[in-house]
Amino acid sequence: MKFINTQFIKDEKILEKFFFNGVYLFGTGNFGKVIKNILKIKNIPLKGFIDTNKKNIGTQIQGIKVYSLEELKKMSKDIFIIISSLNFKYYRRKLLDLNFKNFFDCDSIIDTIDLEDIDCDWSQERIKIQLNLYLYSLSAAKKKNNLMLNSLDLVLTEKCSLKCKDCSNLMQYYINPKDENHDKLLISLNCLMETADFIYEIRVIGGEPFMYKRIDEVILKVLKYKNFNKIIVFTNGTIVPKSDKLNSFQDERVIFKISNYGPICKNVAKLEEELKKKNIKFITENSFYWQDCAKIHYYNRDEKTNEDIFGNCCVNETLTLLHGNLYLCPFAAHAENLSAIPLSEESIDVISSYKEKDLKNKISKMYFQTKSLKACNYCNGRDHNVERVPAGIQVNKPLEYYKYT
Repeated sequence: MKFINTQFIKDEKILEKFFFNGVYLFGTGNFGKVIKNILKIKNIPLKGFIDTNKKNIGTQIQGIKVYSLEELKKMSKDIFIIISSLNFKYYRRKLLDLNFKNFFDCDSIIDTIDLEDIDCDWSQERIKIQLNLYLYSLSAAKKKNNLMLNSLDLVLTEKCSLKCKDCSNLMQYYINPKDENHDKLLISLNCLMETADFIYEIRVIGGEPFMYKRIDEVILKVLKYKNFNKIIVFTNGTIVPKSDKLNSFQDERVIFKISNYGPICKNVAKLEEELKKKNIKFITENSFYWQDCAKIHYYNRDEKTNEDIFGNCCVNETLTLLHGNLYLCPFAAHAENLSAIPLSEESIDVISSYKEKDLKNKISKMYFQTKSLKACNYCNGRDHNVERVPAGIQVNKPLEYYKYT
């Protein structure tokens, strides 16, 4: 499988400097490993990794040392750094704070790539998806007059067929979970879609979205819009929709993402079989561990630490539409909805703001200018520094939680 960056513009001067001086990669995750492979293919010397991941700092990845930001401070300001992370905006700020100027985004080296040559934990399809998302996100950051968004979590219901103790979207705390009001959902979605220039992925979620009886109507409504790239339906593989309902998903822009936590996801194979019959695309990911990010606790951190928590977060560009309000974080959305944390006034009432004709400005400011959220002070973080817990552990009743309101 090949990946082609159709927007790639070769800069011989930059590439010559990379060849002559070598580069450091800022980021050691799977995306960083993809970029490391690209450097190797292009014979660009890699002198070291830089990262905020405490587990990797001081170690070596395939013989290449991983340096901390503290160690980076002592290095020459003339070194060349390539930022290899989807959190490139946060990493840019870090490098500017340290007075580094020779740093570059990965698009400077991503052109045509044979994905069979890339060695990392991701599948070729996943690499392709992440590279496309990264390049889109870069473009969105450069075109701030156009409201181009990465991801929208379209929450259909708080109900779930499982009760996972460590659910990152906090479903385990809901005592009386509710469905979205259907009319309000469609109106607020329409306001958002008419405001945004483009949304890369619309993620249909719950809870378990197939507990929402009118999910097929929602999908058909979303498919009428032209300003999005794909719909990803997140499901835990416990429910197999009836054949007539699945017909609504027969569109090349729809992808099912099935999370398999083991025996509790009892219908994964059957769901896969039905999707194959309907020629509906799907990806099944076996998840054995999750980040330990489901606790609601007041950490009383300073602002700088909260900026690090937000900057490293894996969902800091995932908007969440919940009960007509738009949030920059799924944790913030559900923690506020549960009245577990104080209302921050950082969310946006989509319908009211649309009527007042300032929805675009509000979303743009929230999406591009936010450095941290008040909710970060109640979150354990969702990044590489967070400990892992076994996935899918079930509880018999909703978990109790302290209300900081």
